Amino acid sequence: MGIEALIGVLGFMGTLLLVIVGLLNFSIFRKQLRIAKEQIDTAVRQLEIAQKQPDLYLIPRAVTESSNHLRLFVERPQLRQYFYSEARWKSGDEVSLDEIRAMAELILNNFASALMHSAAFPEYPVRGVDRVIMFHLRRSPALREFLLENFERFPFTGLTLLCLKNETRDQVETDLRQLAEARDVDDSEIERRKELLQLYKNSGIREPIEFTSYSMKRRR
Repeated sequence: MGIEALIGVLGFMGTLLLVIVGLLNFSIFRKQLRIAKEQIDTAVRQLEIAQKQPDLYLIPRAVTESSNHLRLFVERPQLRQYFYSEARWKSGDEVSLDEIRAMAELILNNFASALMHSAAFPEYPVRGVDRVIMFHLRRSPALREFLLENFERFPFTGLTLLCLKNETRDQVETDLRQLAEARDVDDSEIERRKELLQLYKNSGIREPIEFTSYSMKRRR
């Protein structure tokens, strides 16, 4: 074989080797690119999960806050009628008036917490919670009486609770007028109630939860 032919063969083999090396490098590059894409996809999924964490946390919290009292009804089923069927306590009932008032306080405190979470976090499922609150307030004299007798204990959520308690705007205004005319509270609380009455009469707010948002922002 001549020297020229040998050089040609060696040149061809060198070129072929470069092609093979190039193909191997390209294959490795594609594999690395696929791995990088998978890592990016994983990071995106983890970010989405992290972003949904508040939702995943607030949904069970909403269920707990709006139904935490149910376990007590299981233990004391005699209490149930006073919060579901317009039953009023009367002398001689199986349960005491103090027990009913204590349950009313617990339920309203849970409802107030749920409303404040609804006002603070857009992810909180307020639509289901407000229906639960409305149901109980409109079927329980004990809840309505405790709310009106202890209205000062609900500085952020009182007006929202009144809206959910009543069916018409006139009924809400009547409650607020009666609260503003109460004689067993201090002057600052009376003034606050009068301000709530004016707010309700003059405000264009239509969703009850917005009153809680307004009160929380005002107190900051």
